Amino acid sequence: RRHFALMQERWWNWLPAPARAALGAAARALPTANPLARRVRRAFGNAGLNGDERLASYFTWLPLADSAPLLAPALREQLDGWSPLAPLVDGLRAIKAEADPLNRMLYLEAKHFLCDHNLNYTDKMGMAVGVEVRVPFLDPDLVRLAASLPAQYKQRGVEGKWILKRAMEPELPRDVIYRPKTGFGVPLRRWLRHELRDAVDELLSERSLAARGLFDPAAVARLRRMDAAGRIDAAYPLLALCAIELWCRIFLDERN
Repeated sequence: RRHFALMQERWWNWLPAPARAALGAAARALPTANPLARRVRRAFGNAGLNGDERLASYFTWLPLADSAPLLAPALREQLDGWSPLAPLVDGLRAIKAEADPLNRMLYLEAKHFLCDHNLNYTDKMGMAVGVEVRVPFLDPDLVRLAASLPAQYKQRGVEGKWILKRAMEPELPRDVIYRPKTGFGVPLRRWLRHELRDAVDELLSERSLAARGLFDPAAVARLRRMDAAGRIDAAYPLLALCAIELWCRIFLDERN
C-alpha cells in the first residue's frame, strides 16, 4: 500500500508547506477503528515532512510527534534531537537524488525492511524445522534487472508488481496472478486487548517502565489509552515496547 500511496503524491506534493502540514494534521485526527481511515491516516499523516524524510516516514507506525514523547526524558536529552528516521534518510544518500521515488523506496526496503523483517522471519521459520530456504527473487542478476527498471513497470495505478504479473500471464491462471494480496499478519490488535492483555499490563506497567528507565510511563499509558479509544493505531508500537522490555529481561537482567 505504501507503494501506491507514494505514487499518488504527485497529486498533492506541490502544495505549500503550511497546506501539507494542515493535511497531515487532518489525517492524524481521523479515527483508527476503520481500516480505510487507518490507511488514509498513514498515507497523509506525515505530509508536512519534506523529501526523503517523508519517504522514510512510510515505514513508521506512528507520526514522530506521537512516538518521540515515549522516550524517558533523560534518554531524549542524550539523543539530543536525533530522529528515528535518520538511518533511513542516511541510507538514501547511497543512490542518486534524481532516482524515481518508488525506486528509492524499494532501495530502502531491500536494505532495511527485507533483511530485518521478511528474510529474518523466513530464516527463523526455516531453521526451526531444519529446512534450507531459497529465495529465487533475490538472485543477484534478477535484483539488478529489477533495480534498473522504471517505476511504471512496477506500479500501475493500484496494480503493484505489474511487470512480474504480465510476465507470468502465459504461465499462470489470471485468478492466481491478480487475486487480492494476502499478507501474513496476525490478529495483533485482538491479542493485545484480550489474550495478551495481562502480559502487556505487566510489561508496560508504571513500575516496570520506571525501573528500566528507557520509556516515560505516563507517555506509554497515554499511548495505550489513545489506542484503546481508537484515536490512534498503536498495536505495533506497543508490541515493540513489550519486545524491548522482554529482551532487556532476558539479556540484561539475567546476565546480571
